[in-house]
Amino acid sequence: MRNYRIAYFTADWNYELVEATLHGLRKFVEDHENVQLCVFDCFGKDTESPRDHSEYAIFNLPDLNQFDGVLIQGNQIVLGSARDALVRRVMEAGIPAVTVDCPVEGFTLVAVDNRRAQRDLADHVIRHHGARRLAYLTGILENGSLEAEQRLQGFEDACRENGIPDADIEIIPGTWRTEDGVHAVNQWLRKDRPLPDAFVCANDDMAIGVLRALKARGYRVPQDVIVTGFDNLSSAEMSSPRLSTVHRDYHQMDYRAMEVLLDKIDGTERRDYIPFDYSVICSESCGCAEHDQPIYIRNKYFDQVRFLKDFYSLQDQMAEELFEASTLQELMAIVEKHYRIFGCDNVYLCVNSFYYDNYDKNQWGQDSEGFDDEMVLAGCAGIEVNPYTAARRVRFPTSALLPEAVMRRERFLMFYPLHYNTYSIGYVALDSISEIAKLNLHMSIFSFLEIAIENVRKKCLLRQLNETLDGLYVHDALTGFYNRFGYERYGQQIFDGFLTREGGARVLFVDMDDLKVINDKYGHEIGDEAIRGAAQVLRQACRDGDFLMRYGGDEFLIIASPAEADLEEAIPRAADAACHPDGLYRLAMSVGVVDVAPGDGRTLEDCVQAADALMYENKKRRKGLK
Repeated sequence: MRNYRIAYFTADWNYELVEATLHGLRKFVEDHENVQLCVFDCFGKDTESPRDHSEYAIFNLPDLNQFDGVLIQGNQIVLGSARDALVRRVMEAGIPAVTVDCPVEGFTLVAVDNRRAQRDLADHVIRHHGARRLAYLTGILENGSLEAEQRLQGFEDACRENGIPDADIEIIPGTWRTEDGVHAVNQWLRKDRPLPDAFVCANDDMAIGVLRALKARGYRVPQDVIVTGFDNLSSAEMSSPRLSTVHRDYHQMDYRAMEVLLDKIDGTERRDYIPFDYSVICSESCGCAEHDQPIYIRNKYFDQVRFLKDFYSLQDQMAEELFEASTLQELMAIVEKHYRIFGCDNVYLCVNSFYYDNYDKNQWGQDSEGFDDEMVLAGCAGIEVNPYTAARRVRFPTSALLPEAVMRRERFLMFYPLHYNTYSIGYVALDSISEIAKLNLHMSIFSFLEIAIENVRKKCLLRQLNETLDGLYVHDALTGFYNRFGYERYGQQIFDGFLTREGGARVLFVDMDDLKVINDKYGHEIGDEAIRGAAQVLRQACRDGDFLMRYGGDEFLIIASPAEADLEEAIPRAADAACHPDGLYRLAMSVGVVDVAPGDGRTLEDCVQAADALMYENKKRRKGLK
């Protein structure tokens, strides 16, 4: 039996319709064990804003050459430029494609006849309820939305067929949003115009806005004005009055679209257009009787209330912990702990390697708005991921989407982008569908997660900056040795450590010979070079755990292990061998050393002063030998 790997693209413009679609697709995968489906979803809207473009970047994630076919929920991808770019990629890949409710040349279209459906509903309002003056709220017409155009044409067909004069028709531009309906009513009434007989709306969201605005102004539906929608969302089903609308079974329509796509891949389906049925729901908002279903509505209401209570409880628990996280690893562990908030069986959090490895945006490449060539599986949790916990933080090619072991097991995956403003963090992959999708809460969760991840990035960057500043505070800029602040912070600690661990300590005071001569003869730049050379001699002579300090201009302090018995001879000897590359000078150093044991009563400062005095005695002796 042949296996099929399918890519599906949609956008949560209308999350309830997308959720119904996903259930149809999931059922298809359950019924066909030879199908793997990868869903690429986002929350992009219809604007050309940078944030919307960052959302639609998820469409660029898959390598389409690795898929057998593509299914596009074209009517949900409302940003024309994003839809066109996706179509170009599919065409370049040369693989079979099916689109739902949005015709694309070269793709097979599975669609409801929007024009006829809108015509049937408007005709019902005119013929059965006597509406003669009508206002129509359109969908977005500017971006080439065929649904918006067809529904407007269907409304105009009904008006023309029933002899409604143009003077009694008003077309109101809309953008599919609830606010459009509210605005349309308020603008109408602000002009002190009598209400039309009916507000016919291109979708349920705008119709709900009309209902809301009319109710706020004291008008009754349908007694004062008829209102209709399109899509039969749950908000239409539960509205008061119950909204008259058009029903499309997205669950079955996308199941059918998958059948068509597999047939097209096999070469048995060659049609360009395959129609799908619809039904007109004539209900209370147009004056028709509603079927009695109070128990259903009540149960649905209480189910949602209970679900929301549990969801927000989980979110509060996770939020408190997330914003305490100080590293990305800690944050991912918290997400894994609370993974059930996603409402699915398994969750995979993938982070761009450039983001995971470097919190400084200045170090990122030019493609930081998209996906890196390599991803890190930063977190994974669920009822079936235990055998794959070793895969956490594993790196894998982005084109693979997930580590190979995971991709072999999962047959239904949904990919959502993670980004902060315009730069990409990575993506989340879920293996099942949750009620949070129907209530649009997954958008809230992803936004919340993005902010939490960015918060951790900034914490880490601030911590790194503070560590850098702290290092500059306690270190000498010329030599990299500790300075006076470093001595105050670490000198006593290292001194006590040697006394405790090794039964003693050595304190050495070192002074460069004749630095003034070098400065006077060659200048302070060469003098600084000589100081750096002296520091290099000391660094090579001492062990890693020793304390090295630039005590003054040409003076150094060393706190060392008692085991380093030859330091006072090794340092002058190494200095005598060092010289300027051009032979301008030779280094020379004088050393004073004090050995101290536990309990002899001398403090660190006592030892420093004694070593300083011995150093000067040795310097005089060395100069006397010259």
